[in-house]
Amino acid sequence: MSGVVRAALRYKSSVSASFQRGYVIPISSHNFVACFSTEAQKPPSQDSTAPSPPFNQSDTSGLIYGRLLGIHRHVLKTDVINFLDGCNLTLDDVKLEYNRSFFPLGMMLQFPSRNAYDNALRTLLRKDRLYRLERADRSQWDTVTPYDGKTILIKGIPRTAQFEDIERTLSGSEYDPSSINIFMRSEGSEPVRMATVRFPSRTQAMNAFITKNGTFCLNNRVSVQVLQ
Repeated sequence: MSGVVRAALRYKSSVSASFQRGYVIPISSHNFVACFSTEAQKPPSQDSTAPSPPFNQSDTSGLIYGRLLGIHRHVLKTDVINFLDGCNLTLDDVKLEYNRSFFPLGMMLQFPSRNAYDNALRTLLRKDRLYRLERADRSQWDTVTPYDGKTILIKGIPRTAQFEDIERTLSGSEYDPSSINIFMRSEGSEPVRMATVRFPSRTQAMNAFITKNGTFCLNNRVSVQVLQ
């Protein structure tokens, strides 16, 4: 006798006995079909998608941004990179943040990882300097203009000076003449005329600082600063 027939006879006997005792076995279509099915039952399906991490789980990979405060007026990018030795910073990972009068407010730093940022914090604590490092985000980094040490700031230009006078002051230096930008900024109680000029390389900008700082534009002595 086949297995299907034997299963049917057993099912019929159990139902008859239940009626004789005065109760009925609840029957569902799924159970009824399963009794006569010759196919193996499939295990419950599992979602192959891995569960997402908790929303507050921190990501220790990727770029981390910081803002370094307490810097002095003539600080260089290389000063900070050397000070934070071991944090894997390059010249492209450092931006100097200036106010409208080009006084440095702080340095924006781009760390390659969270470990590098934490290492910088430990370095600051160990060396006991006046620097303070606080977290920043990508939007703060993007709003800071990158001068990259290729732009100089000339201060103390006479009010009557023209572009030709700036060019005479920079005579002998290789720069982009179309980049000369003359403007006024308040410094203390007096407005000061300034100009920014961009150079092809950091070396040429530094040479202009060395050779032109303290020289004259018309009858005014000017000061030159390399913007980082």
